[in-house]
Amino acid sequence: MTHLLSISIGPVQDFIAAARRTADLYAGSQILQELSRVVARYLAEQNAGLIFPSDQEADGANKILAEVTDDPQQLAEGARKAAQEKLKQLWQEAMDGLPERYRKQIDQGRAQLQLESFLEFYAAWVPLENNYPQARQSVERLLAGRKALREFAPTQQNDEGIPKSPLDPSRAAVIDPRMWGEATLRLPDGAHRPLRIKPTEHLDAISLLKRCYGVSMYQTVVDTRTMARRAQNPKVQPEDRWGEDDDHITEPQPYFAILVADGDRMGELISRQDNPEAHRALSKTLDDFAHEAQRIVGKHHGFMVYSGGDDVLAFLPVNRAIACGQELSESFRHRVRGTLSAGIAVVHYRQPLSQSLQNARDAEKAAKDGGRNALAVALHTRGGAPITVVRPWDRLRWRELLQSFEQGDLTQGLAYELLELAREWQDDMNVAYLQAEAERILGRKERKGLKLPLFESRQDLLDYAKELVVARFLSGVKTENQTEVGRA
Repeated sequence: MTHLLSISIGPVQDFIAAARRTADLYAGSQILQELSRVVARYLAEQNAGLIFPSDQEADGANKILAEVTDDPQQLAEGARKAAQEKLKQLWQEAMDGLPERYRKQIDQGRAQLQLESFLEFYAAWVPLENNYPQARQSVERLLAGRKALREFAPTQQNDEGIPKSPLDPSRAAVIDPRMWGEATLRLPDGAHRPLRIKPTEHLDAISLLKRCYGVSMYQTVVDTRTMARRAQNPKVQPEDRWGEDDDHITEPQPYFAILVADGDRMGELISRQDNPEAHRALSKTLDDFAHEAQRIVGKHHGFMVYSGGDDVLAFLPVNRAIACGQELSESFRHRVRGTLSAGIAVVHYRQPLSQSLQNARDAEKAAKDGGRNALAVALHTRGGAPITVVRPWDRLRWRELLQSFEQGDLTQGLAYELLELAREWQDDMNVAYLQAEAERILGRKERKGLKLPLFESRQDLLDYAKELVVARFLSGVKTENQTEVGRA
């Protein structure tokens, strides 16, 4: 009998987001992809017909759907063991790259317990007869139920008196970071790279694995400070600022952008696939989009942290984020025949990475809540309240505003005067007078004729003024004006 087998591998969001450095973040996404790929390969080797992903080498799928003719329980158990073995292999490769004196300092017993309890692996299966949509819904429902009933067995870490990991407080440290300040990782070419473990970073085994994995990928990873600099110099590389991590130099452009995007109503789109072949074709289309997204982000001098299926997480220079988002949206519309919602958070490169990621996810949620098929841009300065602007893709006006700032036709003073006007205006006052006053301010402050939109309410003017404030940052400011930041 043929069965439909669905497998979920995790943890996902929490595991990826538990990162102090960009390399940790990238390592989290790549490790998860490697584990998922091993499961897909195992199933393909057992003659399973992969549906999602359609290709065993596809990136990004932490969820796997397949047609199987063998015993689904045995296949699921075999896939789980394959993923667990891969995790051990990655750990061993990381250990092999550490000098012996550091390996000896690791509490290997506690590390093995943490590695064995890390993986979240869930599986469900149903007979596949003539009604594929019904079978798929049944197996997904079963899988969701199984995940909701997951076990919470306590991990025996023997950790009394041992500091908890700052990246995952549920796990105790396996190293004493005070002894790891000079630790390095040996790379395949014989070179050594520093792990940059701070004296307070009491890392658990999984976090130490991420740090080693991320350092081994140093030629791929672009840190947040370098990304901020790319607004002024698109060609700059992390190696160009080697050794500057702890300096106190003020960056002329200290902000960068985090873009988070995913497809709208993907569940409905998948539900319309009547058979495995149609679903497999959709999976192939999504995989093609993921590869195209890689190219688009690279074209805009960004760094792709994660791209799989309809999900995208990328770092970008502030002055390329809007154009990149628009291109991703167009590509998704043409390839997948669906719509994309995206959030862009403009954040300071020194802001904690976990907080910046949450800002970007909040922006994506704002785009979804704003009606989907939209872009939300959120500005998070270090001294002011956040400003978020949400608009549908077909009603964006960033290009005109950015161009005006880049040409020097606009000053930030206009934005704040319009903001002040909007905040002081009473809702019951004639909106024609509001428009006239806004036009008067524009005519007094600007050198060229930017045309204001027609405001139908005080809120319209307020939204436009917020766009002007955000546009100033998106255009790539050269210096951080603290007074300006505070007002934002």
